[in-house]
Amino acid sequence: MHNRFFENKTTNMMPTKVIGIGWDVGGWMGNNHGIAICVWDRITNTVDWIGVPNEIAIPSSGISFHHLIHAVDPTFTFDKHSLLIIGIDAPLGYPKTFTRFINGESISLEKPDREIENPLAYRYTDQVIYEKFGKKPLSATFDRIGNNSTVAIYHARKWQKENNFKVYPMGKPDKEDQKMMIEVYPALVKASKTSEADTFLNKYLPSNVQPGTDAYDACICALYAIAFGTNGLLLPALAHPSEHAKKLAKEEGWIYYLEKR
Repeated sequence: MHNRFFENKTTNMMPTKVIGIGWDVGGWMGNNHGIAICVWDRITNTVDWIGVPNEIAIPSSGISFHHLIHAVDPTFTFDKHSLLIIGIDAPLGYPKTFTRFINGESISLEKPDREIENPLAYRYTDQVIYEKFGKKPLSATFDRIGNNSTVAIYHARKWQKENNFKVYPMGKPDKEDQKMMIEVYPALVKASKTSEADTFLNKYLPSNVQPGTDAYDACICALYAIAFGTNGLLLPALAHPSEHAKKLAKEEGWIYYLEKR
């Protein structure tokens, strides 16, 4: 489940900089959207943090991509050759069975033995996370995270249209892609909601954010984005859908997680 798409970019074809933007998604109301930005430099193989990780509310017109950047550093600019990746902590898709169910299709259901096996509540990627890590992602259809999910999906579509981003793995991968969005799950690298990230990741986090805050989780999301774009050069590579799961992941979405620690 390695990132085959980026294998050719570990050579001179890889951009000299990868910009990781982390978005810890909140709901439609409130100011609990964590935003953070970091930049990986190929020459030094290091990560530098831009501005100050922040927590914001959604403006009445929605969050534009430039608003996302300016929330952290109004002066930040990047060249068009940089690889730009947004790591988003919220479901970017819904269970296939739920989608069919809500659209009025006839489906066959039995009461599951375990909650995680309920196809109306959990995607295949949620089930993979549960089996591998013992952590159960919140259900976009059954839990309050559905609020955050609609925020994330709405803005992902907005940035696709206005800024030419592509959501992975839903969009067709292309080696020319320079702007991507991925779904990530910061809880996988923390013992609890308020604890620091695991040591291997914590050493890259900025010192001016506190564990347990939305800004802190946004920093973790940004590092996931860097891991996606660098494919093992600094952080462990992220796991991609296996061959048999690719079709389903294109429909439901995929939580990208670190394969090794």
